[in-house]
Amino acid sequence: MARADAILAAVQRIHEAPLTPDGWTCALPSIASALRSEHSIFLAQDASRAAEFVVGFGMSSEQTAGFTAAAGPGSAFWEIIRALPVGSVAPTSALLPDREYARTTFYNEGVRPLGAFHGLLVSPLRTPQRFVHLSTGRRLGRQDFDADDIAALRTLVPHLVTALNVAHKLAAAELRAAGARAALDRLEVSVILVDAAARILFANRSAEAILSGNDGLGVDRDGVRACSRNITRVLHRLIASCADATTINGEPGGSIELPRGEGCRPQHVVVAPFRANAEQIDTAWFGTALPVAILIVTDPERERRMRKEHLRRRFGLTSAEADVALEILEGDGRAASAARLGIAATTVRAHLSHIFEKTGVHRQAELVRLLMQGEHELTNAAGKSRRSGR
Repeated sequence: MARADAILAAVQRIHEAPLTPDGWTCALPSIASALRSEHSIFLAQDASRAAEFVVGFGMSSEQTAGFTAAAGPGSAFWEIIRALPVGSVAPTSALLPDREYARTTFYNEGVRPLGAFHGLLVSPLRTPQRFVHLSTGRRLGRQDFDADDIAALRTLVPHLVTALNVAHKLAAAELRAAGARAALDRLEVSVILVDAAARILFANRSAEAILSGNDGLGVDRDGVRACSRNITRVLHRLIASCADATTINGEPGGSIELPRGEGCRPQHVVVAPFRANAEQIDTAWFGTALPVAILIVTDPERERRMRKEHLRRRFGLTSAEADVALEILEGDGRAASAARLGIAATTVRAHLSHIFEKTGVHRQAELVRLLMQGEHELTNAAGKSRRSGR
């Protein structure tokens, strides 16, 4: 339960990160805690591979500078990292044997000064203009990251991607430019701005689809609401905490899971203070009301449907085979996949056999690599769709 709480705290901080100048500085400790690490670093490089933005946790300014320099042009190990598919999670031990890794310039100049050794890393964004990387590390002598740690970081990856997309749109539009509404409408993530009474002042297109579906999150005369009175009261308290000096668990805002129909995964809502000054806001959007909180809603069912349809189109999988393929990507074995799908392990094996035939691979590890490449293609396709406005 403590691990789950740490992951939820990290999710909240990640979604809050693009909303404040020191957001990533506040998010990194929570990410490190969720991954049971002593160090973490968030690094963005521009097209020339120069550091555009960098912030570290558990690192002095000199150590952060050393890591950044070691991740610059000419680092052979850094080239291995940059070649990984976007969004794929990897421990350093999976990229090079420990003995070889210990001889790299990257380790000796960027990691060893931290007193660290094993690392767990992901690159949630890569475009021709920018490469974004997140690493977390453990002290020398501690055990390597295990399957649970890898699964925890995989859980955070879609939230990192969402936060980076939000940061990009907000930086371009500053939430008050004439094109801000259109920019937010192009986001895959659902964004809602509310006043102190939980009344909706703005919802982007994705959020409107959720609200109109009346599934998990909805709206009535009292403002935004959840599926039950008790959960609605909790949601309204989180919003109210963003409006005044009151806090919940020491901080304004928070996160909440919204139950849905049977067999559906809950929606996840992060409630964060909307910190813009009144004079910075385009009041034509809101009239006399002022937004006090921003709600960022993620819908795992929608994301899963998109991934499933992509697999069916790409490989000709049946609906059941695509479900099994997505479960295999979770990385915790066939028995766990069968349990979540409510089918027998023998049925999973039969579906896997058909998946191997259709994808042309022969082992489960090969299948995972192929599917991760497909996830990368889907991410790129979604990004192109957003940029084109489709």
